[in-house]
Amino acid sequence: MPAYPVACMPTHYDVLGVSKTATPEVIRRAYHEQARAWHPDRFVGKGEAESAQAENAMREVNEAFRVLGNAERRSRYNLELSDGLTGTGRVTVDDGVTRIDPRLLDPEHLAARRERQEQAISTHHSRMMNMVPWLGFLGLLALIFVFTAYANQGTAVEPVVLPGPPIGVTANSCVRVIEGPSLLEVPCENVNDGRVIGARFPDGTCPAPLTTREISLSADTIVCLTNP
Repeated sequence: MPAYPVACMPTHYDVLGVSKTATPEVIRRAYHEQARAWHPDRFVGKGEAESAQAENAMREVNEAFRVLGNAERRSRYNLELSDGLTGTGRVTVDDGVTRIDPRLLDPEHLAARRERQEQAISTHHSRMMNMVPWLGFLGLLALIFVFTAYANQGTAVEPVVLPGPPIGVTANSCVRVIEGPSLLEVPCENVNDGRVIGARFPDGTCPAPLTTREISLSADTIVCLTNP
């Protein structure tokens, strides 16, 4: 059988002698080579130990190709293998048996694993520290927005009188639109249809930033309203 590092559990890639990035064609060729090398027919008449070794090796080769030769099984195996290298230290092979990774007994492997974990923690902390100034800046913007919103709530609409025909109500008063149509001045705390900015002739314009509604009282008179 192929020789593996003492502290490592051989993976299916080790068994076939290919890298983890090997293409399906490379894996297939490696399987055929290993299968020819360990086929039991080549060990007929050999000693019992050699025959047993060949039988075990052939079983491992077949299992390795059964997993790596199938895209779905290979993808699942790669995930489990990665977990065994960097996560829990367990590798679940395709027969459903979970085994402890012997690399956990290797001091060098454990030291490298701890180093990777410390680097990951350090990177995470660095990212968090880099985010602190931005979080503070966003918080300041939020406070400015809230302060401005509350400040604007107490700001009254300045009276605006547009040059135009008389409409029977004063500018900056709240009105209800009644049949006619005509305007009825009401207290702004009551139900109303808006606050009067002024009136215009048909060839004029209402103030675009403030006007929310225009009421045509007649062919010559248009009232500009804003929110109360």
